[in-house]
Amino acid sequence: MIQLSEQRLPGKAGVHIWNISLDNEKLDLPELLSADELSRYSKIKHHRARTGFLRTRASLRLILASYLQCPGEDLLFDYNENGKPELIQISSDSLRFNLSHSGNYCLLVVAEKDEIGVDIEQLQPGRDYAALAQRFFTATEYSMIEESLDELLFYRMWVLKEAAVKARGMKLLAGLDRFECFVDEREQLQIRDKLEHQLSGDRSIWQWQPEEAVVAAIVASAEKNRFEEKMLTEIL
Repeated sequence: MIQLSEQRLPGKAGVHIWNISLDNEKLDLPELLSADELSRYSKIKHHRARTGFLRTRASLRLILASYLQCPGEDLLFDYNENGKPELIQISSDSLRFNLSHSGNYCLLVVAEKDEIGVDIEQLQPGRDYAALAQRFFTATEYSMIEESLDELLFYRMWVLKEAAVKARGMKLLAGLDRFECFVDEREQLQIRDKLEHQLSGDRSIWQWQPEEAVVAAIVASAEKNRFEEKMLTEIL
């Protein structure tokens, strides 16, 4: 059975960002999955989707188990009312995580105690992003999209909003209107919680492009976090 070397939690001011390739055949480890995960896996008809589900769940279990120093198959998860997973091991009280994947790209973020959300998206040529912005974004955000006519800006706003929603453990469609992107005095894209009147200075955000046609964002509940990238391929 594969077991990763011991990983230390990133500390109170840190976030570990695990880059995972879903092309990695070493992640074909159905023996790690729980009974309910195996049931879900068996019901997926599309081969690529089945493989992606298996490798995503296997990598999640391997990495989290490396922090807790236990077999990956022993991990137990609970889900809040909106489907956000949490570990229920006694030894996992200080470990927080979130996962996102798009195509063959997968990101897992791990923090110590801070609530955290991540989202990654591949740009889709020909997508009517203006119509999506009009439907799901606030009026202010839609105006920004209309003025810029910038497809990349739409995706940067989308992943930032979704990461903020996931950090709060909310349903996506219920939270997209609550969190609003804006450009600060440094011309940087930021986000605020409209209900609590909190600016992004109350939390840490990180936005980047893993590749030219891929955008990603992280939102953590504490400010001034340090972000450290890790590659699963380097230790698997």
